[in-house]
Amino acid sequence: MKIRLDDTLLEMEARSVAEALELGRGAAEKQGRLIIEVHADGSPLPAAMLDEPPDHDAGIGELRLLSTLPGPFIQTTLLDAADLLGQVRTDQAEAVRLFQSGHIEEAFGPLQRALTSWAIVRDVVDKSATLGAIDPESVRVEAADGAVRTGPAHIDTLSDNLTEIKRALQIQDFSALAEVLEIDMNLEANQWERFLQALADQAGQIGA
Repeated sequence: MKIRLDDTLLEMEARSVAEALELGRGAAEKQGRLIIEVHADGSPLPAAMLDEPPDHDAGIGELRLLSTLPGPFIQTTLLDAADLLGQVRTDQAEAVRLFQSGHIEEAFGPLQRALTSWAIVRDVVDKSATLGAIDPESVRVEAADGAVRTGPAHIDTLSDNLTEIKRALQIQDFSALAEVLEIDMNLEANQWERFLQALADQAGQIGA
C-alpha cells in the first residue's frame, strides 16, 4: 500500500492499514505536523478503521494523510470550546429555573446538555495537552475577584463542582443542585472562558 503525506509520496510502503497509519503519523511528527484527515483511494477512511486499524490492506491501494501545523489547529479548537460556554451558561440557567420552580423532570434536559458540553471542553484541553500544543500547568489567569488562578486550579475546581452536582443528584437535593449551577458553575463558565483563551494564545505561539 502506498502512503502519501499531503502531496508527498513516501518512500516506504505498508502491508496493512495499521502500518500505513503508523508510518504516516511518524513522518508527520518528524515535520512537527498533526494528522487531521485520512483518505483511502480518494475517499475518507471510515471511522471504524481509524479507531481499530486492520492488520491487512483492506483492498486499499493508497492511503493519504492530510496534516496541519498543530498550533493554529488546536488554537481554533480551544476557541471553539470557549464559544461553547455561552450555551453552557444558557443551559445551566434554564436548569436552575426549572429546578427552582419544581419542574424537576424538565430540568434534566438542559442539565444534561450543560454537563455534556463541560465534558467536551475538558476533553479538548486534555487532548491538546497530550499533543504537546499547550501546557495548562504554566498558565496563570486572573479571576473575577482579582486573584490569579493556575491552570491546575481551574481543572480541580471544575472537578470539585461537578462532584458536588453528582452528589446532589444522588441524594435528590435539587435545591443544592440549583445553587451550585446558579452560582459556582456560572462562575466556572466565566472563568473557563478566560482559561481557554489563555490556552489558545499559548497554542497560537507554536510555529509563530
